[in-house]
This record gives sequence, C-alpha cells and structure tokens, in this order.
Amino acid sequence: MNSNYCGMIHGGLNLVLKDAEPWIQSCCLRTDYVPIEIDQKFWQLQPLQQLRLTNQMNQWDPGCFNCESLENSGMQSFRQGMNQGLKTKPGMSGPARIDLMFDISCNLACRTCGPEHSTYWQRHLKSLGQWHKAIFTPRKKDQVIKALSQINLDNLQQVVFCGGETLLGQEYWDVAQWLAQQVPNAKQQLTLCFQTNGTQPILEHNHEVIKSVHLVKLHVSIDSTDQQFEYLRWPATWQDTTANLQALRQTVPSNVMFLIEQTVSVFNVLDLGRVDQWVQSDFAMNREGDAVEVTRHLANGIFGLQNLSEGLRDTLVNRGLGNFVHPDWQQHDRDIQRMCAEILRFDHYRQQNIADTFPEMWQHYSRFIN
Repeated sequence: MNSNYCGMIHGGLNLVLKDAEPWIQSCCLRTDYVPIEIDQKFWQLQPLQQLRLTNQMNQWDPGCFNCESLENSGMQSFRQGMNQGLKTKPGMSGPARIDLMFDISCNLACRTCGPEHSTYWQRHLKSLGQWHKAIFTPRKKDQVIKALSQINLDNLQQVVFCGGETLLGQEYWDVAQWLAQQVPNAKQQLTLCFQTNGTQPILEHNHEVIKSVHLVKLHVSIDSTDQQFEYLRWPATWQDTTANLQALRQTVPSNVMFLIEQTVSVFNVLDLGRVDQWVQSDFAMNREGDAVEVTRHLANGIFGLQNLSEGLRDTLVNRGLGNFVHPDWQQHDRDIQRMCAEILRFDHYRQQNIADTFPEMWQHYSRFIN
C-alpha cells in the first residue's frame, strides 16, 4: 500500500440528495461533483474510477488539497483518520463508508456555513429581505432509501449523516433504522455517525436504533470556545451547548462515542488550540472511557484560507504553520475587501464585534476596510 493511499478514495462515497440534481464524490471534502440519477448504479462511474487509479499511482489529486495541506502542517488529516478507522482496499464492490446528505434543516446560521446547508440561514436572510426563494423542503426518505438500494451494502462499515442539523426531527433516524435492517451483521460491523452542532438532545425512543448497530458517533462541530464559539456558531451559546453535550454523555446508550470536528478558517486559524484545551480539560472521553478525538478540515467559501491576508500568512509561516498556505496563494485585495464587508455586515445584523472576538486575526485585515 502506497504512502498516499486513501481509504475514502477506494471505499468512500459522498451521496448528496438534497438538490434537484443529486450528485456523488468519494469524499465530502471534494468539490468536483459527479451528477447521478437516484435509480442509477453509480459506484463504478468513470470519474471515481479515475481518481482511484491516480491514488494507486501514489499521486496527490488536486482535489485532495485539504488533506495534503493539513498533513504538510504536521496535523492529522481526514485521510489519515479514515485509514486508521476503515478497512478498505482497491477494487471494492461497494463502499465501506457513505456520507449521506438529504436534509439541511438546521437551527443555526454558522459564519462558515450558508443558506445552501442551513434552513436557519435561509430564514435569517429572509428576515433581512435577502432570501427570495422557498425555504428548503427535505427529500422524502423513500427516495433516499431508493438511492441507497442501488449500492452493494455488504462492505458497509460506516454511514455519516450530514446536515443541516441531523438530530432535528426523525428523518435521519428512520433511514438509520432501515440501514440497520439491511446491512449484514449491523450489530457487529455498522457505525452510524451524526454530524451535529451539539445543541440538540437525542429522544429516548431513538435509543433502540442506537442499540441495533455496533456504534453511534456524534461528530460535533466546534470551531472554538466561549465568545469565539458563539460568534461562529450563531445563535448558539457556549454554556447551553456544552451542558447539552454533558447531558448526552450521561444519558445515551453506552455505544455512543464523540468526535469533535473543527473547521479551520481565517477566523480561528490562529486559535486552533482552544478546542484541544477544552476537550482535554472537560470532554476527554465518553462515560465508558473511550477517548474523544479532535479532527480538522479547511473551510470552503469566502472565509477559507485562500483569503489569507499577507500579514496573516506571514504570521502562520512564523509559527511553523506555513503549510496551511496553498502553494499557489496570492493576495487578492478585492476578494478580501468583499470578505471584510461581509464580516462587518453580519456583525451589524447580529450585534457582534469581530475586533473584540478575534483581535489578532482582525488586525491583519483592518486596512482592507473601506
């Protein structure tokens, strides 16, 4: 097995059914989408096959920069984490892991997210007179099950439910129950993962679904702590979110584990250690003693690291974090000016203050403000 082997390339499937035209890729971090039909056999489509061939040749594909950048910075990437947790090999007849998105219902409007992934964002913009389309309606679960029925599930070890907020409502739990009935030896081999912002409880009647599979992992999105958390994960509060996580740890079945997922953006790239410190001091394990891991991925969109200012780039380099900087990085003043305007616009709407919350980061952008 080569040094750049990726279990997600050979055993992963990112299945996105929320849009009118559904699409797939091998990994949720890639953006080169492959359109599909719900009743189509899509595991062996040519773009996925070509990506697998590139990986077998021990080459980094350009679409894998997210992981390549983290590894070059000395941090664990998604690829490395999946290689440790998944059993995959070239030539598999079906996926070992499926990332599934079909419902973007959400109760937050996080700064690094947007209306394409959150109904709360859509309602927030609608209240400001800036959203003129209908509020998102989820795809029906029978359509989701139809798409999943096109896949050989014999190798399936892990399903990640992506939102939105997956602990809102019942639809994701109903699909989880169907999977538990379809996957061979689900009680011994299947792990269900729910991407969550940490604000929602798990209703007791869903505990039976949890008990019917090997493990359930809650992938909790936390980008920083305290005031910085509340800025990025608006309108959640740090106190209520951490109290809910502590309650979940005490009440859910014992086969539930926790993973903290941190989105790295221009906001928090200088403050990544805050989350590590909180986990170590307050949330290091579940009640059975299983460790809580922290993983990171790079933000997409306007707040991604392509909009580093020259000063912030230099600070990263001086701190030994220069590999967060893309090899082709160039400062684009107009893009940064638009980003700063967006920050200040939503500061006004939400009564927040970037200079107070992220003072070190913001000092590198003050000259871009008109």
